[in-house]
Amino acid sequence: EKEEFVYSRLKAKGLKMKDETGQKMTLNAEEMADFYKDFLSKNFRKHMHYNRDWYKRNFTITFLMGQVALERALRWLRWKKKDI
Repeated sequence: EKEEFVYSRLKAKGLKMKDETGQKMTLNAEEMADFYKDFLSKNFRKHMHYNRDWYKRNFTITFLMGQVALERALRWLRWKKKDI
């Protein structure tokens, strides 16, 4: 989508995809902001689901890390108790 957007904007300005030296032409930040605003609006639901899944996975990982830390602490305390 980004390539199509850049191509259409350059074409509207009467420019080609490459300059005289053969390098790709680009748009300025304001023009690209228009693209990203539309892109994020169109894909809002995808991003929302992705973020929700990402938070669930991170919560699960954090919870499991907490369980491991607790188990290690309890094991260390039991080991110290035997020495006494």
